[in-house]
Amino acid sequence: MITIRNSQHLARLLRHLRDQAGLTRRDLANRLFVSQTTVANREHHQRGVASDALVDHAHALGYQVALIPARHRGVRPTGTGWPA
Repeated sequence: MITIRNSQHLARLLRHLRDQAGLTRRDLANRLFVSQTTVANREHHQRGVASDALVDHAHALGYQVALIPARHRGVRPTGTGWPA
């Protein structure tokens, strides 16, 4: 599990995961049907990453995105996890 602390951390993580997968920006861009510039912008935090783009990006690198309740002192998650 990887915890993303902020959008700058996400940008660095995207590059790290691409490098770890042995992919060039061109390779990843082709998998995502976007330009190399789009991949570079995401990796250098030039623009934010939309949630659907993040899911696609993660899947192209062999990951999935999950939301996990944060544990806060004195607060316990309740319910099924789905909004009412």
